Amino acid sequence: MTGVHRRRGRLSKEGRRLFGGLALLAVFTPVTAYTLNAAIAHVQSCGTEVELHVAAAPEMAAALEDFVAAGGGAPSRGSDVCADITVEAVSGNAVAETDADIWVPETALWRNLPDAGLAEQWEVLQESTASAAVGLALPAGESTDQVLPDEADVALQDPRQHAPSLMWIIMFGVDEHTVEGGDGTAVMSAPEVLAAGNPDLQAPMGASQVAQFEYPMLSRADLGEDEREAAQNLLRSYKSASYGEVLAAHALGSAISQSTPTSTEVIAGALQSWDDREDA
Repeated sequence: MTGVHRRRGRLSKEGRRLFGGLALLAVFTPVTAYTLNAAIAHVQSCGTEVELHVAAAPEMAAALEDFVAAGGGAPSRGSDVCADITVEAVSGNAVAETDADIWVPETALWRNLPDAGLAEQWEVLQESTASAAVGLALPAGESTDQVLPDEADVALQDPRQHAPSLMWIIMFGVDEHTVEGGDGTAVMSAPEVLAAGNPDLQAPMGASQVAQFEYPMLSRADLGEDEREAAQNLLRSYKSASYGEVLAAHALGSAISQSTPTSTEVIAGALQSWDDREDA
């Protein structure tokens, strides 16, 4: 029998090409469809787009900028509000000088300062979103084992402008150990020590730590519904592992469950003691 015999079951060259093309089409078609559907879903998820202006303590502002740049604040499941989030560093209680929608100060003490009127303007969305140590900034390398904060001679700053000093007089009162300026041990926060860049100081730790910043998230009382939802999306995104990583990269700790006493009466009493000593 003459002629060319093909091995049974073997495709021709043309058949192999056709089969390969169909196989590639079968692989890429679902992927393309998935990508297209994902893109459509993303567009559809942004039913509303808003701008959200966040004012935060400088160290927290730096962390939030990194977190937002990495995708923090994106709409959570069930939300269709997308936000263009801008972050501004604001020190102390200077938020009145901004047009911020959200305020993340070092501590809620700033919100309840007597006569400032900020408590009526700002509502608490979450009492704590991060933390940082506050206390005595001892010389570098000095042990904290024998430190007795209530007996230490400390150098404070104006408590109406400096949160660590305000925390100190609320906790320990005002007496011969508390002096504005002077030669005593400086009362500072850990981010403040870090920002100072002074290698001769160590951040509060162990017995030298007496309090913590809690970095509450506050919203403007007249904030719109969509902006408020955008703020909630930002809060929800804090549950991600990346948020904790960003905080750690900026030497900040996680949120705390118990905040510093913040009532206006407590703050007013501490400040009155401070003023009385200055007048004596």
